[in-house]
This record gives sequence, C-alpha cells and structure tokens, in this order.
Amino acid sequence: MSKKNLLQFTKKYFVYIIYLGLALITAYLCFSRLDVASLQHWDEARHGVNGYEMYKNHNYIVNTYNYENDYFNLKPPLSYWGIILGFKLFGVSIFSMRFYSALSLLLTFLVVGYYMHRHYGKIAAVSSMLFFISCSDLFYRHAGRNADADALYILLFTLALLFMLQVQKHQNYIYLCGFLFSLAFLAKSWHALVLLAIGGLFLIFSGLWKKLHIKNYILFLLSAFGPLLLWAFVRYQYDGMNFLGQMFGVDVTLRIAGSADANPSYTFFTRYLLGYRPIVVITVIAACIFLFMLFKKKISYSNNILAFLLWIFIPLFVYDFSHVYYYWYIFPVYIPLLMLAGILIQKLYQYLENKKGLFCAIMLIPLLIVGIECRSTLNELDNLEISGFQNDIKAAMEQNPQLHQMDIYVEKTDNEYKDSYYWEQAGLLAAELSGDLYCKEGGVDAFSEVEGDALIIVDPEIYEENQQQLGNLEIVYQNEYLLLKK
Repeated sequence: MSKKNLLQFTKKYFVYIIYLGLALITAYLCFSRLDVASLQHWDEARHGVNGYEMYKNHNYIVNTYNYENDYFNLKPPLSYWGIILGFKLFGVSIFSMRFYSALSLLLTFLVVGYYMHRHYGKIAAVSSMLFFISCSDLFYRHAGRNADADALYILLFTLALLFMLQVQKHQNYIYLCGFLFSLAFLAKSWHALVLLAIGGLFLIFSGLWKKLHIKNYILFLLSAFGPLLLWAFVRYQYDGMNFLGQMFGVDVTLRIAGSADANPSYTFFTRYLLGYRPIVVITVIAACIFLFMLFKKKISYSNNILAFLLWIFIPLFVYDFSHVYYYWYIFPVYIPLLMLAGILIQKLYQYLENKKGLFCAIMLIPLLIVGIECRSTLNELDNLEISGFQNDIKAAMEQNPQLHQMDIYVEKTDNEYKDSYYWEQAGLLAAELSGDLYCKEGGVDAFSEVEGDALIIVDPEIYEENQQQLGNLEIVYQNEYLLLKK
C-alpha cells in the first residue's frame, strides 16, 4: 500500500481506528492481570464460593457456602452461572472466576459506544467511551475485575434501558425490556425493581402507555416475571420457602433496617458522586455545555432526555432514602451520566460545525483532564492489592498436588473480621480454588484432635506459640505462612 493510499485509508476510517484503540484499552483494563489482585471478602468471595461449589456439586440451583446451604448470600443464581461458565471454558482459577464480570463490563462499553455512534454521532461515541474509561470504579471496585454480580447487572441494566428508549419506535422491544429485567433480577435480586420504577415512570410521563394495548402489557408481564417464577418454582423444590422467604425478609428488610442505624443520612450516594472526581468532571462538562446550549435555545425537551434523567435520579433517590451505604450500588448511574455528556458534546460540535478550531479549543482542557483520569485508571493495574496468605495457599497447592482435597484448618493473627481460628471468606475461597480443599474451623485445637490426615496453615507467631502441638509435624510449605501436615 502506497503512502497516499495509506493516508486515504487512515482518513476514511480514522474514527473506527479510534474506536478500536479505545476498545483495546478497555479490554486490556478488563482482562490484564485479572488473576493477580487478592480475592475480596464478602461479595466476591461469597459469590466465588457459591459458584465453585455449584460447579463441583453439579447443582446449578442451590448455592452453598462451605458445602452448607447459603442463607446469607440470598441472590438468584445468574452470576454464579457466569462463574461456572468461566470454569468450564478455562478450568478452575481466579481468572476464570472473574472472566464473566470482565466480559460483562467490556460488553457494556461496546454497547454504549455502538449506541452513541448509531443514534448520536462519532463525537458522542468517542467522548462517552473516554468518559467510561476514566471511571476507574467500574473496573476495580465491585465491578469489572471482581466476581461480584455488579458488572453483569450493569450490563443488563444498561441494555434494558437502551431498549426502553427504542420502544417509542418499536413497541415489541418492551418484551425484550421485560426479559432483561428478569435477567437483572436473577443477577442482583431486588435491586432490579429500580428498572421497573424507571420504565413505569417513563411510560407514564412520555404518554407511551396510551399507545400500548392489553396484549402488550400481558406479554410484558410474562417476559418480565415468567423466568423469575420458573426459577422460584424450581428453587422451591429444594428447600421450600427457606431461601425464597428470606430473600425479602433478610436481604431487604433487615439489611435496610441495619443500614439506617449505621447511616442515618439521606444523601450518602449524592455525596459519593459529588466526591468522585471522574463523575464530577463529566457532570461539570455536561452542565456547562447544557447551560450554553440552553442560552442559545439549541436544547429542546424530548422523551430521550426524560429517560436519561429518570435513569440518573430514580436510583439516586431510592438508594439515598434506603440508608444503605454500599457505594457500588450507584454504579449503573455512571452510564447515563457519561452518555448525556457525550450527547451534549456532540450537540456543541454540531453548533460550532463551521468553527471547529473554537470547538477544539473549548474542549481541550476538559478532555485533557479526562485523559489524566483515563491514565489513572490504567495506573491502578500496577498497584493491585496482593494477599500473602492467599498466594501462599496457591503456591503450596501448586507445589504439592498430592495434598488436594484434604481437610485444612487455619489459625493466624491477622484475620480482618473473624477470630484467628476461623476461615474468613476470601481465604476459604482461595483454599477451594487452589486445591479443592475442605475448610474446617477450630484452629490448632481442633486440628490436634483429628486422628486422620489433615492440613493446617498458620503464621509464624501461632507456630511458635503452639510448638508442643505443631513442632513435630511435617512442614510442607513455608513462606509468610507455614503449611503443616499430619
């Protein structure tokens, strides 16, 4: 290819080259070193154990924790199925466990970019994609690089509302919205009701409800609740109302009541958004352009604007007034914020079409700041949190495969939230993923009473304190922690 042809090709497909570059950066952020960061207590570890034990037990309906029915993590099984898919594709590992979350976030990025390109333009698409990358929360905290349900939920949430925007032109899309709601519920449980609130208010305020017939509503209800009722029926066959009854009684009522004591404020999520720099930058850019275009009378009301506003403010209102204080609940709101900012930048570009130099000058500093935020997102890959305990379990099992599937006890002085002789969730998951080990409670005392073969992992302090019980045992691995066998 000659230099002239290369220049023509580059000019013709320049924006698509940018799309490809941004997509590759996002894929890198999603998948690079995905197995390096330590397993996280609570959501990731709990989901990981549930998914692993479902996979091992060949029971894809009942989630267990340490091989007992789990009535703490009261989520339906869609996210566990995502974990199982990773295990089936790549074998059991931390990477395969997190794969479905990373893929979900990458798909969300691609969906946003495609939607913006198709419905608003190239400037809107590139801007939204850059804003997406700048939000490191979406990658590192309970989302794309963790095995929680949140990245999958954000994908389903986004798809449902983007299809809702198209119901104005294609009424049959309302059934797809209903089905996506059911999938979101099967991933994140009652959180998905926010989708119904947004969709219902959109139909009312836009007047679209008048254009739908009884048939449309009936089919919507079937698409939205049919899969949920089918899952609930199957789950009921295993343990009756033990799980289903607690889904609301514990997962909603008790946790909200407990949150009210710890967080009496009604502004937690609003304050979080206002304190998170990438969102502040995106919001300031959008607000400045909006006010300018409003002054120039280039902004007019539309149902799409209504949908985006509902998408932002309904979740914010619901979570602020629920008293919960888990900041990642608000992540679905990032998507409409960055899309609105992209749309407004596109409108500014169109308004200044004959003054492209002025447009570039206006956007130079804002996009430079966004670029710095994107760089910060990339830099976090070099500062991932590492757990010596988890790495020692993994290394010990890699070096001693003959120890797989044994009972293992633990006692260490650096537990974060449990007594030293109990397995914390991330450690238990590490033991299961690394060596299919069976974790037992009770520490040195319980281990000493076992007559058959067993393992125990301890830190040097515990080992020195219990020389009488541990001193004569074989040390099969030693680093930060010691693994002993009897």
